[in-house]
Amino acid sequence: MRRVLFLLILLCLIGPRTAFPAKNAGKLAVKSALVTEYGSGKTLYSQDADRPIPPASLTKVMTMYVVFDLVASGKASFADRIKVSRGADRTGGSTMGLRAGEIVTLDELMRGMAVASGNDACIAVAEHFGGVPTFVGLMNRKARELGMTGTTFKNPNGLPAAGQYTTARDLTKLAVSYLRHYPQALRYHSTTEINHNGAVHGNTNRLLASYDGADGIKTGYVDASGYNIIATAKRGDTRVIAVVLGGRTKQVRNREAVRILDASFSGAVQTMVAACDMPEPEQPTKSLSKRASAKRHAKAMQVAKADRHAKVNARSGASARFDAREATVKKSRKADKAPAPKTAQKKASGKSKHVASR
Repeated sequence: MRRVLFLLILLCLIGPRTAFPAKNAGKLAVKSALVTEYGSGKTLYSQDADRPIPPASLTKVMTMYVVFDLVASGKASFADRIKVSRGADRTGGSTMGLRAGEIVTLDELMRGMAVASGNDACIAVAEHFGGVPTFVGLMNRKARELGMTGTTFKNPNGLPAAGQYTTARDLTKLAVSYLRHYPQALRYHSTTEINHNGAVHGNTNRLLASYDGADGIKTGYVDASGYNIIATAKRGDTRVIAVVLGGRTKQVRNREAVRILDASFSGAVQTMVAACDMPEPEQPTKSLSKRASAKRHAKAMQVAKADRHAKVNARSGASARFDAREATVKKSRKADKAPAPKTAQKKASGKSKHVASR
């Protein structure tokens, strides 16, 4: 029994990673992050802010920025009526449910991008303004203007594309400039749901309903990056913008975004970094080296082998005892072939039967 318990303990130590709390060296449990006080431009928190990462649906913030620029320059109006193409209709991923041939306003498409994270809406917009390649060119030109040196866009919606990358630092530049030039954009980003073609789409930014002061901006996910968010909230005269990229799950992403926003509003970022003892789900309590893990595994196998031998020997011993008794029974039966009193034969036969049944 002791060996079995010892085996179980060892296997737990060398087995799959567990979700026990572990200190994370003053970092959020995400790939990268950058938090800024909007009014002053002061950086409140930075973590691998220049790490390249696919932007996923955060790309749509740039798409909407370009549309706002076109409207501001008089080249477009939110009342513009746009016919949906088959290409837009067939776009995969998250959509607002556009149908080929229907006519929608530019305003509706903006809501579709901000709330339902509509990939189809992005294609419809890009096609309306000269086609997808032309529109993506406008996006990249805008990125250069904003000093987003680590960013390259390949499409208007953020669907996976080779060479499409951004950074937390670049997305912060984008978000700050976007809200500074077009604060009215928050009327799209703070909308909690839309209804299109009979289907209700809730905003993918769940912080809107759960975090005090949250009013934007956008979430995103692709396998290559994980779960991303540009989150902003305003309390009193203070607005904070938090770019949090590469959460393992949307729950982790939201939790870490809330954590850094709370610390930013309370002025306790440094305290948070110093204390930083939040769970890191993908890390074990103790980090075992490969050599130590191999030794533990080998020892566990030795114990298991010894336990198996012990069981085999125990079975062998039992078999030997059984065979010895069987031989005794057979010898006894031969002796019983000689004439004997009837009562004696019954007694011998009964004893033999009892031994064999053991």
